[in-house]
Amino acid sequence: MHKCIDLSSENEWDDALKGIRHSIFHTREYCKAIQLSGESKIFLYCFEKDDAKIICPLIEKEYVGYKDICTPYGFSGFTGNKDFPDFPKYWDEFSRGKKYVCSYISINPLFQNNSYFSDNDAFSKASLYFIDLNVSLTELFENLNSNRKRQLKNYKKTEAFFTYDKTEITEFLIKNYYDFLKRINASQANYFKTETLKQICSLENTFAVGYKSDEEIISVYIFGYTKYCADCLFNVSVVEGRQYTPFLLWCGVKYFRTKKIPVINLGGGSNTGDNIEQSKIRYGAYGLPFVNLKQIYFQDIYEKLCMEKKVSSDKSGYFPAYRKVIT
Repeated sequence: MHKCIDLSSENEWDDALKGIRHSIFHTREYCKAIQLSGESKIFLYCFEKDDAKIICPLIEKEYVGYKDICTPYGFSGFTGNKDFPDFPKYWDEFSRGKKYVCSYISINPLFQNNSYFSDNDAFSKASLYFIDLNVSLTELFENLNSNRKRQLKNYKKTEAFFTYDKTEITEFLIKNYYDFLKRINASQANYFKTETLKQICSLENTFAVGYKSDEEIISVYIFGYTKYCADCLFNVSVVEGRQYTPFLLWCGVKYFRTKKIPVINLGGGSNTGDNIEQSKIRYGAYGLPFVNLKQIYFQDIYEKLCMEKKVSSDKSGYFPAYRKVIT
């Protein structure tokens, strides 16, 4: 019924994904790359009963002698082959049996199944934005806002300066990644080790494109994909390269249309209505609520840990609250 598949079990992990809609964030190769940044234990949870199958990659973490779990960086979460209203009961039994204090599980809205969790555990403060690739390129262009249309009218000229050489794109990414994060004031969760960046870029199911000026790359976009969806992974540029981001993203849109991939995930903002979110909407993208599950299995222990940290045990804010860095 419950199975925890280790990263070393390549065939078993791949078999568990068969017949289940999933993103690159569910794959063993991606999770293995994330583990290179220091995550202690990543595994694929797999539930099977009758003809139902539900999967979710998880990180098991320790905190002062206790354990909790969360999904790896990205948009994975529970995904399965059918509705299964009894799943929350079985999941609760599993989590308690493992002595997990709590869990923080981000749900990919493309694969979200509300029968897998209780509304009381679901929180959302932002949306993710998607472009439907099942329409014509002409229609995709018409869905852009006026500024994006004006920019991309020069696409053909700009395309002449693209490079698809993963080696030089990876070198640019690693050289400029951390300065770029500082410049945009990115959260600490984005600070992957160079080993993770290299591994992700080398994956077979990533597509990379860069823009060159005077034979030097100044902007790159890296995407990941499965046959079910594509995802924007990294967009890094030097200051003068920012203006080429729309062209590189449009290159990705065109590429995934040719591969018959139905949708591309642009990501989202930090909060509803922020500038990052607005930038996604300008591409004609539609939004879906980004749900995060905050589940507590041992309330007494959770409250004790929060009390020791001198933080509120309320689930509506940072979760788990006892892991919040107090400055």
